[in-house]
Amino acid sequence: MTARYDLCILGAGPAGLAAAARAHDLGLRTALIEPGRPGGVGVADGALSSKTLWHLSMDYARACRSDRGYDGRGLAVDWGEVVGQVGAACGEAWAQAARLLEFWRAPSPRGGVVEHVVGRGRFVAADRIAVDGPAPRELAADRFLVAVGSRPRGLPGVVVDGERIVTSDHIERLPALPRRLAVIGAGVVGCEYATVFANLGQTEVTIFDRGHRILGFEDADVAAEVAASFARIGIAIVHGARLERVVRDGAVVQVSGTTVDADGRAAPLAREFDAVLLAVGRTPSLDGLGLEHPGVAVDKGAIVSPTRGTARTTAAHVWAAGDVTPDVMLANVAEQEGRHAVEDLAGLAPRPLAYEAKSAIFFFRPEVAAVGLNEQMAKAAGLAYRAAVVPHAVLRRAIAMRATDGFVKLLAAPDGTLLGLRVVGPQASSCIQGVALLIESGGTLADLDRCPHPHPAVTEGVQEAARVLLGSSLYEPAAFPGLVRVIEGAA
Repeated sequence: MTARYDLCILGAGPAGLAAAARAHDLGLRTALIEPGRPGGVGVADGALSSKTLWHLSMDYARACRSDRGYDGRGLAVDWGEVVGQVGAACGEAWAQAARLLEFWRAPSPRGGVVEHVVGRGRFVAADRIAVDGPAPRELAADRFLVAVGSRPRGLPGVVVDGERIVTSDHIERLPALPRRLAVIGAGVVGCEYATVFANLGQTEVTIFDRGHRILGFEDADVAAEVAASFARIGIAIVHGARLERVVRDGAVVQVSGTTVDADGRAAPLAREFDAVLLAVGRTPSLDGLGLEHPGVAVDKGAIVSPTRGTARTTAAHVWAAGDVTPDVMLANVAEQEGRHAVEDLAGLAPRPLAYEAKSAIFFFRPEVAAVGLNEQMAKAAGLAYRAAVVPHAVLRRAIAMRATDGFVKLLAAPDGTLLGLRVVGPQASSCIQGVALLIESGGTLADLDRCPHPHPAVTEGVQEAARVLLGSSLYEPAAFPGLVRVIEGAA
């Protein structure tokens, strides 16, 4: 007899685990189906592992400096030990997930239980899932959540062998630091790994960017600040790259094609590398899920959500969360969507998801943090805005850290309603959460002005940016020409 559940969750990444937690809280009998280790790319080959690697590389780069009253240029990198530390971090996260799965087996005060089912699930009927795994079985449920995550996107004609031509699924397991690394793609993943390998000082890193500036989703001043920092640490950027062949030849990879400059002039390109990282985005892992059985619509490779601000799909009994949706692929967004989905399907009528207040951290050198709109987004939406840019060079905490590169950039509507924030520089991630909360609640520049900040702190730059737009800052643009700026953006 087929076992029946109140809820079946496909995938135990950030969205699936968060959803399982809420289902347990709310008294739902739940099946959590996952073929691999719980945590998904929120742990290995993604959020935790890559950020652990970034932190270790940043520690090493700081320790090697010789311009701060000490000289650390004699330090050496043991790549095997570095990878071992990354593995230890992942092991701690997996152990936490195992504790949760064990805890959820016991009924919650409201009677909720979560059964961990090992295998890959696929719909075979509107309300039935077949599980392909160590113990194949079928199960049925009244409601479903699809949270199977994503995988690295490939390039036509490029064979990923996991050794010399790799994706983010393989690069952290390279046996040694490559002497020459090519990164194809100038988005978040490519720039993060470029930062890591450049920081460790043993690898010549080249980014191949199809466009004419890296991080095309961000404003030009943010991209320019990161690109200038990359140049200082030895990362080469090839813009306008049109790659035609990426082929392994023994111990090297041949990369060839053309470059096209901003004026349309083409030049031949032919280079050799010891390893090539494909970092051209990710795609939802929807293959073979049988979504046609429950009637879940898919468009451009992602599950369609007909109701903005919810995790609902075109099937009334199926929800979707995380990387399978067309929204930005971030672990924090996936968790919010997973929780929201379960509260929605349990009849709690949760508030709509506030995508306009989503926040992100980009682990480059320098760190970049973002919430809400940037100038590009505001212009695309036809919104009038005002922006203030306050450089780290005027902030006491940045001066104390001897790290005055970077800036704070705050956007607000003409009436003072907060629209977005970008921070480029050390501790950028500590600056955005208050603004995220204010954006969600319709907060204003005046709210930021009244918010007390400790001193000295990098967050003071956010407050001063608000005061610049209010005309009450210590750092008046006229007193700091070329440093503090106000930008007027017409609708």
